[in-house]
Amino acid sequence: MMQWLNKTIESEIIPRLLMGHKLESANNIADAQSSNIEVKQTEIIDFCQTLLDGPIADCFTFIDHMQKSGHSLVSLYMNLIPASTRRLQQLWETDENSFTEVTLALGRAQNLIHQLSPAFMSQAKLSEFQGNALLINAPGSQHTLGILIMGEFFKLNGWNATVEIETTSADLKERIRLQAYDLLAISISCEDQWSTMETLLNEVKKNSKNKGILTMAGGPLFDFKPELIQECSADVCELTAEDAIKKVADLIAQKSALN
Repeated sequence: MMQWLNKTIESEIIPRLLMGHKLESANNIADAQSSNIEVKQTEIIDFCQTLLDGPIADCFTFIDHMQKSGHSLVSLYMNLIPASTRRLQQLWETDENSFTEVTLALGRAQNLIHQLSPAFMSQAKLSEFQGNALLINAPGSQHTLGILIMGEFFKLNGWNATVEIETTSADLKERIRLQAYDLLAISISCEDQWSTMETLLNEVKKNSKNKGILTMAGGPLFDFKPELIQECSADVCELTAEDAIKKVADLIAQKSALN
């Protein structure tokens, strides 16, 4: 049951952050500095309780209030909602709320999340086209949140980003061989997947149709063990979407300067 709840939170609830009630765009509420406003733990707790209590209209009201108080939707997208759904999991694990209560709360989150993506995508001016990116989970991974959020940020920054939640090593190698991607990003969730990830990174470089393909790695494992960043063979390995995208842009700029 625990595995089911984990999978529901990350592969059913959070992904719907990427789909669409049009909430007011934060561009009309606060300036770019609003994204630096910290989401407080008390706000995470309050939003989680709102999801538990319902009705769904109160959840929309909470998000709208947060935006009007100066939070960007990007900040809520990256911090408030994922943290609140993780708290729901913790409340169930500690028997503070029943399985039924948590399930109903996740259902409200599903309803809410369906509405957010259009507003999220209107947060910033889309950058000029940067290239084609393929973002995948390491085969066997149960974590999908990071790769989905990363995909959205790549789209905002001008990338034609394709996100594959589930893929096999064989499927990836065939796809890379046939299609010219400029970037492959792999999300890894545990050390058991390390050797698989490193093998894939190496094979992608050897077999890619685009011989200049860049590789990137990230995911929950690096959050828990940031020291592994130094051991990763990917061209880019960062802890945040913003840092990863900046590093990729820098590498592309360096390549362009050499050509």
